[in-house]
Amino acid sequence: MAIEDAVNALPAHWDDVLAQLGPERAAELTALVGRLGDEDHQQVVTRIAGLLVEGLPPRHAVRRSLAGGYLLVPTPIDLNAITVFYRSRVSGDPPTAAEILRAVTDRVLAAPAYSEQEVRQRGADPADPVLIRLQRPGGGPQWPAFQFAAGQTAGQTAGQSAGQDGLLPVVREINALLGAAADPIGVADWWLSSNGWLGTQPSLLLGAGADDRLLSAAHAVGSGV
Repeated sequence: MAIEDAVNALPAHWDDVLAQLGPERAAELTALVGRLGDEDHQQVVTRIAGLLVEGLPPRHAVRRSLAGGYLLVPTPIDLNAITVFYRSRVSGDPPTAAEILRAVTDRVLAAPAYSEQEVRQRGADPADPVLIRLQRPGGGPQWPAFQFAAGQTAGQTAGQSAGQDGLLPVVREINALLGAAADPIGVADWWLSSNGWLGTQPSLLLGAGADDRLLSAAHAVGSGV
């Protein structure tokens, strides 16, 4: 983990971070986040890291993201997501629909995924309309890995009770309910975003004995509740 991880974590912890930093540092952080991606981007990132070290307790989730040191860069800063967050929550200038869609698309494409060959190795048909199939800009398709039982390949029995095609039954049911064939980005976003009904990302509850809760949350979306 490094500076980039801490910056990417800011939106999820924004209110708490501002409260911890105090008025002066919070105002500076707010101004700095608005400058991410500008010509002085690297200096801005470095100063954000300094503010987090100065103002957050060592065990804070965002502060812990700095533990790897400034030179480790395992993931780039998600500027699209930061921009959408900043404009919607901070600047008062709402993001456009295109900006929101780009940020969501970038985020779901960054999640662990399988290639067509890897999907077939798990006993599934890549053309199955119930599978979430995402198209990379300028590249080929990919299938989010959470849909499949961990470690299962064709002919194996997995601890998460996957079907013969390697797909988790609750994923198959929910993908069909939410319309994965027509809106793969939207359905992937449902699985990979924090859910108010569940208190976490739905994908994190797979294999945890929470199928009934997942189905209830999905039906709430499908019914427009």
